[in-house]
Amino acid sequence: MLNSDQPEADLVQYLLQIGFPVAALFVPSSLILKDLPSMLHLKNCCRCSVQFKFTLLITYFVCLAFTVSGCESSIAVPEKPADNSAVSGTVTLNGKPVSGGEVGFFSLQFGMAGQAALDKDGKFKLSDPIAPGDYRIYFLSGNGQPLRGMPVKYMSETSSDYSVAVKDGENQLVIEIKS
Repeated sequence: MLNSDQPEADLVQYLLQIGFPVAALFVPSSLILKDLPSMLHLKNCCRCSVQFKFTLLITYFVCLAFTVSGCESSIAVPEKPADNSAVSGTVTLNGKPVSGGEVGFFSLQFGMAGQAALDKDGKFKLSDPIAPGDYRIYFLSGNGQPLRGMPVKYMSETSSDYSVAVKDGENQLVIEIKS
């Protein structure tokens, strides 16, 4: 409840309610009234020395600055090379072409790279070049079900353990999956 006779006390009480505790540092003892129970706990705080209040204020703003700015990561993230590798190839499962669905390329360093449709002969071609590097191969079906005969572990970039190396320039890959 606000006390209209003491506007300064009202302001301090409001600042405390919205989570601005540093307001308590500047409250004169005379403003802490006995009929404002939410402010009684400030009596001892307001009797602190000016040096203590200043130190507390600086500490508050330093913590606030660290919170707002965040922490700088010390993990070096490699720079992604230019997307200049054309990729095409064939996918087989136990020696037979995989038809329907898509083949996906996922880089553990840079994330998603691309997907390409598989034709009836198991052939694919990425529509856009990708960066050279190592890629985890996984498969997608149009209906959300595993491709016919494809082991489930190859249906996600997180569970697949099949990887290929993509070099600069043209890449003709043969992806042979065994069940």
